[in-house]
Amino acid sequence: MSGPVPDLAPLATSETEGVPGRRRSWMWPGWGAAKRVPLLVIGLVLSALIIIAGVLAPWITPYPEDAGAVVHPTQALLSPSAAHWFGTDLVGRDIFTRVVFGARVSLGIVVIVLVVSAVVGLSVGLAAGFFGGWLDAVLMRVTDIFLAFPALLLSIALAAVLSPSALHAALAIAFTWWPWYARLARGQAASIRRQGYSDAARILGASRTRQLVRHVLPNASTPVFVQMSLDAAGIILTAATLSYLGLGAQDPTPEWGLMVANGQPLATSAWWVITFPGLAILVTAVAFNFVGDGLQSVFDPKRGQR
Repeated sequence: MSGPVPDLAPLATSETEGVPGRRRSWMWPGWGAAKRVPLLVIGLVLSALIIIAGVLAPWITPYPEDAGAVVHPTQALLSPSAAHWFGTDLVGRDIFTRVVFGARVSLGIVVIVLVVSAVVGLSVGLAAGFFGGWLDAVLMRVTDIFLAFPALLLSIALAAVLSPSALHAALAIAFTWWPWYARLARGQAASIRRQGYSDAARILGASRTRQLVRHVLPNASTPVFVQMSLDAAGIILTAATLSYLGLGAQDPTPEWGLMVANGQPLATSAWWVITFPGLAILVTAVAFNFVGDGLQSVFDPKRGQR
């Protein structure tokens, strides 16, 4: 059959949405829909503040040099005051400065894990779901092997093999995180492959690569992006756990889990050393959980019927 292949994306999005003639945005449903979910708005505001604080850390912190190896032995374990809002740690470094800089480290780990996991997981899942057959069987059995192990324990084992650092911790987490995206993408791709617009594209002469990239990938990506927002909190907690165990970031890197570990022996005598990094972990995890739960509600097609 000759001639250009018509664009079937409007048909695909309308059929997926279930409302004829309406084109569904597969990335963002709009601020109007977001405002109807208060937790999503709260999560977005908190997440934005944390990200902005991390980006502007060198300019908004009073002692940016304290994020590195600089020490002040004469100012060790000062309680919170106007000069040091969160107090100082065992070697006199300003805890507020290190907590704000810690946002950079934790968010950097989240970005690395999500990008690596999504790229690998989407590639494996889409290939398995779209092509099916023996390729599906092989890829999913490999995925099942990874899913058979608890993610945290496997991350700890991998991080223990590598030299301790924030980057190696991120890679260890990503190595255990991608199977969930592969499973999710595989189910979406297999479902889309059976839809009428997929058959129409094939009949009209669209190559498999074009079908996969133009029709399957956009429609299968929505639940993956929602899952990524849900996973951000879990990644932060996992990274903090690895650093707390000495398998992640190392001093003087201002990583929240490492700061909690260093402050644990001082929990009763200098409560601020452990409290503020712990609160940073808690607030950030809650913020990303709110975003993930809110996006899940917004993208849920049955939400309006509840």
